[in-house]
Amino acid sequence: MCTLNPAAVRVGGEILLLVRVGERVRDVEDDWVAYVVFDPDAGQTVVKKIRKDNPHLDTSDPRGYFLDGKMLLTSLSHLRIARSRDGQKFTFDPQPAIYPATPYEAFGCEDPRITLIDGRYYITYTAVSDRGVTVAMVGTDDFVSFERQGIIFPPYQKDVAIFPQKVRGMYVCRHRPYMSEFNLASIWTAYSPDLHCWGHHEITVAPKPDSWESDRVGCGAAPIRTEAGWLEIYHGKDENGRYALGAMLSDLEHPERVICRSSQPVFVPEADYEISGIYGNCVFSNGLIVDDDGTMTIYYGAADRICAAATTTVDEMIAAAQG
Repeated sequence: MCTLNPAAVRVGGEILLLVRVGERVRDVEDDWVAYVVFDPDAGQTVVKKIRKDNPHLDTSDPRGYFLDGKMLLTSLSHLRIARSRDGQKFTFDPQPAIYPATPYEAFGCEDPRITLIDGRYYITYTAVSDRGVTVAMVGTDDFVSFERQGIIFPPYQKDVAIFPQKVRGMYVCRHRPYMSEFNLASIWTAYSPDLHCWGHHEITVAPKPDSWESDRVGCGAAPIRTEAGWLEIYHGKDENGRYALGAMLSDLEHPERVICRSSQPVFVPEADYEISGIYGNCVFSNGLIVDDDGTMTIYYGAADRICAAATTTVDEMIAAAQG
């Protein structure tokens, strides 16, 4: 159905994308809708169907059905590695890297981020099920074998990116609790002694009214350490549903303190493949590569349907955050 929202990392002479792959039921009878879920008891994916004339069924959202007010996704996501020598032509591995395996992943594994810390790669991703939307973590040394380390944030959490080094002796991450009747969806910062137990939570970036990020914000890839501060490319959504990207800088010793952030987006949907898709008018990034000369390649999901790339520089993004 789609490939989207890849994490990115350079390993040796290759660029690896850890791509979210959404799979749907291929053929469905006219009078039915179908969806696929992972059955943890059976250890396999299963297809389920609902009649279209069910009065409790709502199919207005292309990303999911609502049955009796409960959401059922139109696709099941897993994470698969795509490899490239030049960063443009990619070849997928034949098997998934991370596939649903627990009750917390029954509806899929989504939107990974990768962080290299002390020679080991840590992958955080969104785990979705009827138990809620949580964040899980996996470790790997080689992107061949993967060690599952379980759920690290309870529902409703998304968009967790771990910093590439400790700050004041602690691991640091960004995370994004969901909105409620009391709060908008905002970027938070948390600290941990061991990458598993997270505390010292502080709100860091909140949506701005009447702006390109008025509805919600969320972090992107792992922050980049620069002399100007921790540089991040993050996403914002406005009241019309458009997703765009912005840049921000935070304090090196206290990253919960934002120094500045771009008043205007640094990247907006413009191309046809960004405007039209499963969720149109959307660019969403959780993966980037920085070369030795400061060139930054942002890999992103376009309209929740395909993966794309755009290039800029670290200096340009620092200037944008300060503008």
